[in-house]
Amino acid sequence: MIIDTHFHAFPGNFLKLMPEAQQDVRGVGFHAFDHREYLDTMDKWGIDVGVLSNTGGRIEKTGDRVKALELCKILNDSFAEAHAKYPRRFKAFARLPMIDMDDCTRELNRCYKDLGMHGVMMPTNLAGRYLDEREFKPFWDAVAAGGKPLFLHPANAPCRSNWDKYSLHQKILWPTDSTLALSRIVYSGVLDRYPKLNLIASHLGGMILLYLDRLNWREGDPECKQEPEAYFKKIYYDTAGPIRAAFIKLVYDTVGAGQILFGADYPHGRGARDDQFYPMTLKAMEELDVPKEDKEKIFFKNAQGLGF
Repeated sequence: MIIDTHFHAFPGNFLKLMPEAQQDVRGVGFHAFDHREYLDTMDKWGIDVGVLSNTGGRIEKTGDRVKALELCKILNDSFAEAHAKYPRRFKAFARLPMIDMDDCTRELNRCYKDLGMHGVMMPTNLAGRYLDEREFKPFWDAVAAGGKPLFLHPANAPCRSNWDKYSLHQKILWPTDSTLALSRIVYSGVLDRYPKLNLIASHLGGMILLYLDRLNWREGDPECKQEPEAYFKKIYYDTAGPIRAAFIKLVYDTVGAGQILFGADYPHGRGARDDQFYPMTLKAMEELDVPKEDKEKIFFKNAQGLGF
């Protein structure tokens, strides 16, 4: 069995309201979410469950509260509809509007109580603001009270123009922004205040697990009570790539099999091949030299433990 926790979709009404979301430097170009197309791809690669999410990094960019709420409702309704129609194949992360905290908490309540969604997906920054900032406390209170996972996905940062040459924003800035956002969450004491929160870091956490010794330095007066490394080892990390078996093994050796989730970043392939990452990720998992029972944890057991 395989549960893919890093599995994106773009509802047609979302693309109509935000046409710039169709732009993709990777050569695919996004098109409207089609249940049958997705199920056929899942069947082709042996994916039993896909946890739907949308990166949605542009939603707060204009500061338009009404539009942000509308966009999030489109995403959430579409993904909940897919789950209702195919409950054994599709699960769903909610996307919350972050311009107004009342809108945010009301939409989370709707997503959990009315739509039966399975967690929250947020970008690593919100038009340059980061989730550890004080204004987002109601968001953290609501997510923690909901008891479901929070999945963080990289987004473009305000400094992107400095990285655009050679498309370095997608190659290096995105994992860098993941590293920044997750580090700020740890250092600010968020995980002390919400110790039961299950936090998922996409793309194996960017650069975090390569730099634990540096991240443990106390310069800058971090607010977390324990050594930062202790918090980073409690985060879940997904395998979305492109990735190599050696990097998954490094994460495995650092945090253990129980903190890794399978993810393949569908449909973000290259050169108009939107399922390219499935064979790459599955090949890396095949080459991963760990016991069978630990691979099963990564493929599906850990995700099941999180409610997927």
